[in-house]
Amino acid sequence: MNTKIFLVSILLTVTTLLSAQDKISLTEVEKVREYLSLNDSQYNSIKKYVTEIESILDEDKRIIEDLKKRVMNDDEPGFFEKIKAKRGRDDRVSKIKDLKKKIERQLNDEQKEKYKNIIKPDLQGLSKEEIFGPEK
Repeated sequence: MNTKIFLVSILLTVTTLLSAQDKISLTEVEKVREYLSLNDSQYNSIKKYVTEIESILDEDKRIIEDLKKRVMNDDEPGFFEKIKAKRGRDDRVSKIKDLKKKIERQLNDEQKEKYKNIIKPDLQGLSKEEIFGPEK
């Protein structure tokens, strides 16, 4: 009995580890193509959308790093500049959500089910504390 429980727990652990390793990121377009069995038209559309998402993520990373450097150098942006930065982030979040919806619309029902298992890049709304630190 103990042996059976032990073997079942080992099997569950191995299965969990394998499924965690098998996760595919949307940015790995070739793996996504294979996993979802995309046709050429779907692949080309999705690849274009993923490239746009990656571009938005890179832009966001650059903007946030620049703002953090300014804050570290005691060149804190003014009130309106902070609002502009937050709105810019919110716009980028919205663009990524829209692109992910466009990708999903390219898929058939079977592919949509599998698409749920793919790790999708995301930006969260930006809190001012992330850049400017806690309020003084």
